[in-house]
Amino acid sequence: MKGIRGNFLRKLKLIQTKTTLKQGLVLHLNPQDVLCIQKCPIPPIYDEYKENNNLAELEIDKHFEEEEIILNDKDKATTIIESKETEQTEEKSVLLSPNLSDTKMEEVLNSTPPQVTCIKELDYPSLNDFEQKCPPGGSQSIILYTTSLRGIRKTFQDCNTIRFLLRSFKIMYHERDVSLHLEYREELWKILGGKVIPPKLFIKGRYIGGADEVVGLHEIGWLGKFLEGSPTDSTDCPCIGCANMRFTICSNCSGSCKVFTTNDEYFHRCTECNENGLVKCPICC
Repeated sequence: MKGIRGNFLRKLKLIQTKTTLKQGLVLHLNPQDVLCIQKCPIPPIYDEYKENNNLAELEIDKHFEEEEIILNDKDKATTIIESKETEQTEEKSVLLSPNLSDTKMEEVLNSTPPQVTCIKELDYPSLNDFEQKCPPGGSQSIILYTTSLRGIRKTFQDCNTIRFLLRSFKIMYHERDVSLHLEYREELWKILGGKVIPPKLFIKGRYIGGADEVVGLHEIGWLGKFLEGSPTDSTDCPCIGCANMRFTICSNCSGSCKVFTTNDEYFHRCTECNENGLVKCPICC
């Protein structure tokens, strides 16, 4: 096997390549045949190879041109930034110079662009920018209208979101569940002038909005500023009487809304509870 393999490799080495084969043929031909070969057209394979090389060179040239344009743009941007920095340093040096007169100082201070003043004003929001709609007993307090019904998942989740945000600030707020007390629902519709869906937040007699508005203010950082000065509530324990539901079962009718007479034949409507047989918690409300 080794001898056969060695003979095969020797034969492969004796086979000439294209270039050497062409040169060998030229050397073995007569001078007349050489002239005929020179007059013959160039084979198409060589033409295709040459065209591909030209296309590759053009692509490389375009790539280098794009890199030069990008570098020029970067140089221009750096020069603009450096010019702005030099202008700022010059203004600071002018303000800090001891030979500056009062009139020049006023001119320099008054020459600040109006955009800076607008930004400074936006940094200090106020509740006066919001619409004044005060619910009963909410002129100096925080009132949140919610619902405990889970029929519409988004509404229930929005109520939990605002409740969680207010609890995270450790402040005291009054929650009014429209599903447990019909008066709260009528009260909310009367304030906003239509049939609206909770949650709705009111801070010191100003209507802030629903879940989207409150979450947006919290992301900006304004909600905490609106709640500054509000009474704090650091107790994390639920209410003993209602477990933070703000309502308890009526003790007069046991939640049935019916009060029977002495003979248990006739009954009348209980006057102490609401339509659901609930009364406000005497401990936390």
